[in-house]
Amino acid sequence: MRHNEYLLDKSYFEKVAALFNKGQSDLQKILVVEHAVINSLDFIDYLCEHYEVYFIPKPKSIDRKVLKHLSKTCTILDVSRKELAGVDTPNLIKEIVGQDTFAIIDIGGYFVPRLSDIQKQFKGQLVKIIEDTENGYQKYEDKLSNNSISVPILSVARSSLKIEEDFLVGHEIVIKSEIFLADYGTTLLGKKVLVIGYGKVGSSIAGNLRKRGAIVIVADKRAIRLANALAHGYQITNDIYTELIDVDIVYIANGEKSIDTLQLKKLDLKHTLYSFSVTSADDTFKNSQMINKLPHYGHNGGYKILKTKSNRTVILANSGNAINFTYSISTLASYVQLTQAEMAVILQKDISGEKNQGIVELNENDREKIAKEWLAEIFEVVKS
Repeated sequence: MRHNEYLLDKSYFEKVAALFNKGQSDLQKILVVEHAVINSLDFIDYLCEHYEVYFIPKPKSIDRKVLKHLSKTCTILDVSRKELAGVDTPNLIKEIVGQDTFAIIDIGGYFVPRLSDIQKQFKGQLVKIIEDTENGYQKYEDKLSNNSISVPILSVARSSLKIEEDFLVGHEIVIKSEIFLADYGTTLLGKKVLVIGYGKVGSSIAGNLRKRGAIVIVADKRAIRLANALAHGYQITNDIYTELIDVDIVYIANGEKSIDTLQLKKLDLKHTLYSFSVTSADDTFKNSQMINKLPHYGHNGGYKILKTKSNRTVILANSGNAINFTYSISTLASYVQLTQAEMAVILQKDISGEKNQGIVELNENDREKIAKEWLAEIFEVVKS
């Protein structure tokens, strides 16, 4: 397994955790949904030293060598998002946790569909749920607004410590897409590109595309973000399907099923359309089951081909899934460890007085302490 010298080791998480009082000393087990990649390894190793960890790997980003390493320190659960949405999920959890207290670390709202059932069955046992992504944040937010949920939901998705990570995710997506395009003998130079979603990742994608000579059009359902994109010098639109007819490339950066595969097939495209996503095909495309049934081609994530009305093709890089997990290990390096450290602190933090307050976040003073420790470790690594 290749070592990433730009990552901090698990002792960093120990140092950060030591800065805060250990209010949650009774927490025994953790169910973790996470990417089985090098960038997650030290964080999961840290968790395994303090809790009994049950690891659910995200299926589209599995490094087999990482998974083999983790299998020695925690229990790997072979369970899919679809299975966790099923009615048997509370029973599955019961087999794992028994009568013990536990927490959940989630990526993308895996536990949202059965959240009401889970929180009823494990009242007093399920201490907290931590969500890592904006996509998942919105799913939990919707669930809280329509249901009586008593278990504390916490998140790092909108943390100030995640700004750097999200910026670099956008940077990495553009780099990986450029490599993909090179396989077809072309570049981003002069290409007409539609970026759907102008949040932290989408705005980074747009900026990196412009640096590479692309002509960028931005779409977003929120008017305030379109105004922001316009102020930054981008063309804007609220008509995605009209723009798709004529652009060369689309980046789907919001994970809100913002493109309907059925409508995409009906488009009278003028030429081949390349599609790059920032999350799973299931969260990117409505009617994604059509994509799942298409033949898979190539390597390094590969691609799928969707035929449209005009007999033109849509090239779905990495089969419609996140392009940043292809070609090489992640280039986010230690920046992702900022929010991992924040989750480590949230796990041990006593949040008993913060129930029924919607989605809870760590305060900025605590985040500042985490950032200072991270900087101290980074500069120590640089000096060595």
